[in-house]
Amino acid sequence: MEITHVNAVLLAEERLPGIGAGYFRPDAWQVRNGAVWMLGREDKDLVLARISEDPSRVFEGQEFRATPGAYPRASFASPIPDGALAVVGSGYVAVVEADGRTRWTYEHAPWADERIATGACTADASGRRLLVTTPGPTHPDGSYPGDLIVVLDLTDGSFLGQAVLPSASAGYGFQQSLTDPAQIFLDAPQGDTFHALLVTLNGDTPHAEHVGYEDEPFAGLARDGAFLKLDVGGDWLGRYQPGHPDVSADSEDVLPDGLRFVGYRPGFLDAGRVLAAIAEDQDGEDNRHLLLDAHTLRPTAEIAYPATTCCDPLALGDGTWLTAHSDDTLRRWRTA
Repeated sequence: MEITHVNAVLLAEERLPGIGAGYFRPDAWQVRNGAVWMLGREDKDLVLARISEDPSRVFEGQEFRATPGAYPRASFASPIPDGALAVVGSGYVAVVEADGRTRWTYEHAPWADERIATGACTADASGRRLLVTTPGPTHPDGSYPGDLIVVLDLTDGSFLGQAVLPSASAGYGFQQSLTDPAQIFLDAPQGDTFHALLVTLNGDTPHAEHVGYEDEPFAGLARDGAFLKLDVGGDWLGRYQPGHPDVSADSEDVLPDGLRFVGYRPGFLDAGRVLAAIAEDQDGEDNRHLLLDAHTLRPTAEIAYPATTCCDPLALGDGTWLTAHSDDTLRRWRTA
């Protein structure tokens, strides 16, 4: 199968401390309130930066740098629409103001094994509530119904509601659609099982339901009601959109022989294109990057770079994308 090549044009590059080593953390990139954010770690500091709407730059404004003593063992951090930062750690979630003051802290039972189970958080579309994943209670008979999704008031941290999740002792990550903050996704890898949950709120009561096929996590950037899910083995990529037929692209049908979809974040480059990585080996670093038709998921072109490599590009939804590199550099690109 022959695929046309298009050249990548470098628009900007900037450094974000710790992003090279932490690019695959669940909070390394996040869509929040219609914007894309990147989170790096330098020693014990958290360094948060918003992707600029100006394609000639990478970041917008100054970094949000957290003070190291404020959140011990932080496993997940998320920006909040009012300019603060929500931080999840061992047995707690806290909201920290931009000047470093702690607004409030909500404590919960720590995870039994923090090597495999970690919490995550996100504000809801209203900016008034914080959704957090925590361990659930164990019944007197020793049974464990599942982890919890807890809803807290962002003003004071007061408890508003909760629901039991279908996952147990999972490592969590929240994402939102770029174009609809009310479309909230929750990835919950649990051992060899990948729960992919769509989260909604009925008042203060959360609800999480499976979407798409089983054992496939959400992929990269979602927009216009549509989202992607990627088979963990790379055998196929799926597109889902409420009110529309599901679309699936099998690697053996649409890719050159021996190649599969790889990486973790194929996403919508814009309304008409998807950007995805392909390779022979799921764990390889010499990946190729394809443009796919956003509606059929059939390849339309391959990206040709000027002397650079990146295993997993991040589409930004505006026709540009990022590549991350081991020296903590992020580069922003568009097609020629």
